[in-house]
Amino acid sequence: MLPTALLEALRVAAFGLGLGVLVWQIGGAPMRGSYHDESASCAPPVAAAPAVGWIEGPDAAGLVSATEVTFADARSIDEFERGHIAGAVSIPMDTGAIAPELLALVRGAGTVVTYCDAGSDCAASRRLAELLAAAGVRDVRVLRGGFAEWLAAERPTESGPCTVCP
Repeated sequence: MLPTALLEALRVAAFGLGLGVLVWQIGGAPMRGSYHDESASCAPPVAAAPAVGWIEGPDAAGLVSATEVTFADARSIDEFERGHIAGAVSIPMDTGAIAPELLALVRGAGTVVTYCDAGSDCAASRRLAELLAAAGVRDVRVLRGGFAEWLAAERPTESGPCTVCP
């Protein structure tokens, strides 16, 4: 018969080994069942500018009337004039570049929220965010869900030309 201390040590070792195998199985193999890959939704919208973050519609809606926040519409001028987030400026990404006079409109903003139509993966709003960050705008966010989600949630919109754009 084994001494009590030795028996207890073997139990602890067996438990530890079993726990180690379990942790290895969970970490080393894909889990089965309800698994949701959030890597795309958690990744920054602009790989080249990790400081650029996402902003959700309800959070952005709370910023519409804030004077230090500017909404920048990356869609074409025609799309902008048909409807846009209330108070937004039009910085179309048709050419993939920002005109200097349009950059001047947002350079002094505390936060710039970019958006377009193509939902959460809108290349135009992400490109605009990347260019703004590269130009030194300190807090740039990309609206997750874009203008389509904004409209669906019946948040403040307006139509017509950009009143502050050159």
